[in-house]
Amino acid sequence: MKFLKMMLGGMLAISLLACGGGGGSAGSTVGGGGGSDGGGVTPGSSTLGLSIVNQSGGVVNTISVGGAFRARATLRNSDGAALPNTLVSFDLNGASIATVSPATALTNDLGVAEVVIAPASLSSVGAARLSAVADVSGSSVSGQVDFSVSAASLSLSPVSAGLINLPSAGNTSLSTTALVAGVPSTGVPVNVTFSASCGRINSLQSVGSVTTNGDGVATAVYSAVAPDGTLCSGAVTVSASSPGAAPTSISLNVAAPSASAVTFISATPAQIFVAGSGAVEQAIVRFRVLSTTGAPMANQAVRFALTANPGGVGIGAAGSTAAVDVTTDDQGVAAISVFSGTIPGPLTLRASLASNPAIFAESQNLTVASGPPSQRFMSLSVETFNIEGANRDGTSTRLTARIADRQGNAVVDGTVVNFTAEGGQVTPSCATSRTDGISSCFVTFISQNPRPLNGRVSVMAHTEGTKDYVDINFNNIFDAGDTLVQLGDAYRDDNEDGLFTAGEFRVPRGVSGATCPNAGAPFPSIAGSCDDNLATTVRQQATILFSSSEAVLTSVNISRVNASVQVDGVTQTILVPVAVDVTIGSKDFPLLPMPAGTTVSMTAIDSNTDDGAACSISFGPTGTPIPNVAPGTLPGANLATMHDVSLRNCRSGDDLRISVRAPSGLVTQFIVPL
Repeated sequence: MKFLKMMLGGMLAISLLACGGGGGSAGSTVGGGGGSDGGGVTPGSSTLGLSIVNQSGGVVNTISVGGAFRARATLRNSDGAALPNTLVSFDLNGASIATVSPATALTNDLGVAEVVIAPASLSSVGAARLSAVADVSGSSVSGQVDFSVSAASLSLSPVSAGLINLPSAGNTSLSTTALVAGVPSTGVPVNVTFSASCGRINSLQSVGSVTTNGDGVATAVYSAVAPDGTLCSGAVTVSASSPGAAPTSISLNVAAPSASAVTFISATPAQIFVAGSGAVEQAIVRFRVLSTTGAPMANQAVRFALTANPGGVGIGAAGSTAAVDVTTDDQGVAAISVFSGTIPGPLTLRASLASNPAIFAESQNLTVASGPPSQRFMSLSVETFNIEGANRDGTSTRLTARIADRQGNAVVDGTVVNFTAEGGQVTPSCATSRTDGISSCFVTFISQNPRPLNGRVSVMAHTEGTKDYVDINFNNIFDAGDTLVQLGDAYRDDNEDGLFTAGEFRVPRGVSGATCPNAGAPFPSIAGSCDDNLATTVRQQATILFSSSEAVLTSVNISRVNASVQVDGVTQTILVPVAVDVTIGSKDFPLLPMPAGTTVSMTAIDSNTDDGAACSISFGPTGTPIPNVAPGTLPGANLATMHDVSLRNCRSGDDLRISVRAPSGLVTQFIVPL
């Protein structure tokens, strides 16, 4: 009985021992905590110790750039034996300031798995937590360690250059080494910015950013040409900088450039007009001075002189022909004003280096023209006068204005000519350009409402220009003693009566008093609106005809002659038709012709088959088109077209068929009894 009590007491003691001391069954796994070996693991389970070690293997809790730090995980079973060939995964909750590479590793024979841990960048500062986890026989074993990231100790070595003394526009290599704690940053790339007080880095701007190579060296190329193309000279400072590091620099010596060329840039405008013409009389001429490398040269003296002068041209001031010196600006440009004289013709301006006259250039295509558009040289033409517009919208024709100055020379390109119309629709304006040296421009006119009651549509072209005058003293300018050809306000003579009527379009100039008569088309002018000035509104009027699609016979004339014919074997003398003349007009406006391109054809009809004679046409229209008919200046003029045909073997009782086909395809037919 005593023995039994002793056994029960021992079993109870063992039971109490097994339930005490912090719990956990023999089969559980617990992750390691902080410390050198991830302590806090329950005895009897697998363990994963996690630590950070430096290059020498010593355990640390702070990392920095360039320190060759590693995260070390040590995996053991419950007996403390190493667990080799087991996958360990590493994870950071502060990936913005640190990185691990790679993220996984296998334990070696000692149960150790290592990966590299490093700051995410040179500027990374703060604290983070590293975790590691492994799977042992289906159970997860983990560990973690907290650590900090300290600021990098970054510096740049002095900038070195391939050449210290550079020729004008020369270039050289630059380099600096990024140092972390005094050692080249071979593991972490460093962004280095090079800048120059004058010139370009890597052929771009005055500032350029590069990244260090595997040796921690940043390289760039310096060019002694500024981004705007100007040349550097004298002392130039080139600096290198990087965030967290003190900048470093070097001084280069760049030789001064020398001028070697002068080039013509432009003359604005290239064509000016004689003095007193009322048009542009001044041009700005620009030249550029270049170095041997083609870069612009500032502060260079350029001498301007005339080498071809048509008469009275001045440089720098009106009438002055003395040479003028001008200094180039920052872009190497020297500019001067050229003033026209009294004689038209080409002129040439030479720009040379004041220090070396053998280096020069001359202006191109610079000329003095006689003047602006002249009334005497205004011409308006109409491609097709009689268009199919009485009944159809959109039938078009082209209006062309040709303009010259008082010497018959082309006016400057871009001269604007305005158009107005009594009916239909016209393009409001066009700008002249030169083709084969001839100045002209054109617009489109189309048929539409309104349509004048007589089908005659007045259109007018006009622009600013000059009146004509008689140059008594032959100096090619209008001055005292010259005879002015007077011209009043321009207007569009819609009713073509030669007089300005209220409601007709007018271009007022706000002057009156000088004696001048009324004038109608083609150059309409209002009486009493003249002055003694040369300037005027250059104008010309034309008329477009709105012809009908349907034709009308306005007259028929049959010519007959006596002829001897056999009738039932008896010779008789009878009148026979030998020719027919007809006049064809537009049905809506009988005085107007049919549209240009309308075809007229005639066919003889042998209606009398008992007379033994086959009536036919010996000569006459078989599809002849109606031409482009000029409207003239008389609104009541009969412009209907006449057509005739010769007949053969025709008799009374035969007929003549006339077919008129308009450009739109509408056919009008007439039967004329013979």
